Amino acid sequence: MAKRWSSRARPVECSHCGKLSHVLASTSSGITMAGLLIVTVSAIAAGVWHMAPLVLVGLCLAVANNIRAWKRAKMVPISKEGSAGARKEGWFVSGVLVLISLS
Repeated sequence: MAKRWSSRARPVECSHCGKLSHVLASTSSGITMAGLLIVTVSAIAAGVWHMAPLVLVGLCLAVANNIRAWKRAKMVPISKEGSAGARKEGWFVSGVLVLISLS
């Protein structure tokens, strides 16, 4: 589960070597979007063919794909300094977005 929630700002420590690593944001987003696409296509097919169980089939396929994709997701090493920098960048971007939303 730690692999799913890892990011540049919050990397996971390897249980074998103790180094930090994370899953790329593009990989994480791709897994999420693939699941949403599977569910959406199955819902549209269920509506077109008037077969409600297709939605359940789509949900099962999305869950199976999610599990498989996260098992295959590659971890990318990152240094402690890189992780700290990513956290600072995240706070900076959040602050800028708050300022923009207030104006």
